[in-house]
Amino acid sequence: MHEGRTSVGSVDLLLEYCRRMGSELPLLGAVIRDDPLSGEREVDRRSEPGNVRPLSVYAAHAILREVAREVLDFRVGRSDVVMPAWTAGVVQVLADARSMSVDKGLPWVGDREVLIALLVNEGSAASALLVRSGTDRHQLLAEVERLSPFRGKLPWAPAVDSLEGAGVLRINMVSRLLMWPVRVISNRVEGRSSGLLSTLEGESSRQAVRRGSGDITFDHVVFAAVSIRQQLVLSDIPEPEGLRGSGSILERYGLLSVDLNLRIVDRGLPPSWAEPLLVPTRPPAFMPEVAMALENLRRLASLDYSYPQILESLFAMPQVRSSIAALTAHRRQ
Repeated sequence: MHEGRTSVGSVDLLLEYCRRMGSELPLLGAVIRDDPLSGEREVDRRSEPGNVRPLSVYAAHAILREVAREVLDFRVGRSDVVMPAWTAGVVQVLADARSMSVDKGLPWVGDREVLIALLVNEGSAASALLVRSGTDRHQLLAEVERLSPFRGKLPWAPAVDSLEGAGVLRINMVSRLLMWPVRVISNRVEGRSSGLLSTLEGESSRQAVRRGSGDITFDHVVFAAVSIRQQLVLSDIPEPEGLRGSGSILERYGLLSVDLNLRIVDRGLPPSWAEPLLVPTRPPAFMPEVAMALENLRRLASLDYSYPQILESLFAMPQVRSSIAALTAHRRQ
């Protein structure tokens, strides 16, 4: 993301692919010679409303917020950082790429699908750059379509990384030896489930970022508990011993048979897709009642409660039960 810019659009996305994949796709590499950063920038045009699926728009907003949040966290201590907005053109490209992947039954949204979405949208600034560069759009599109769809086994799974750092999952021997003293001290002082609870707290914050919320609520904590398990499944990792039994708890509350993202969209929470997406510079903060609840869970962890026991205690709280009831209401109709 470029400093001093007010927005990041489809041109920036296309140029990043030119840099990353230009050697693999010569026609794509040729586009970068006409870098628009040195001249007048064109603005992504809005498409007609209704062209993009709401769930795909939600997913596009979520990933763009996460990317921006990571950049902001990396620049901690700099009070002058102002994140440029993502244009509606970028949102539509990523939303179209997700819809395309769903239609083809692909497990992930990969480079191939994002590039195709960039190339077929003739109303974007990226399309104008292709025209100016003299690139044959149809020939380039044919080259991209010949690429294999991404079917990798390493999805973006921050919770898995957190669980590895906490020693819940196996990691390479060097990392295990380096982290061993920290884990031993943490387990003795804070309890064997402390690492899992830290992962739950971190994932709750991530869920708030994805939804554009400045406050971390009980809804986000519920989403986090489900997301941790989903990320393990997507990463093809068997349920580790520390989490064993948590899946049955989530199932009992009806949380594994509900598309929670779709429920969020049904409740009308995503902002308009046709507007630029601006990410707040302040990270989300736990609501006071949520912070107090998590502190109580920390106390249980220090008493050596298992993670499933902690999850049961969390779901027994009236505020959490209310969140679960709202998210699973359609199952009882």
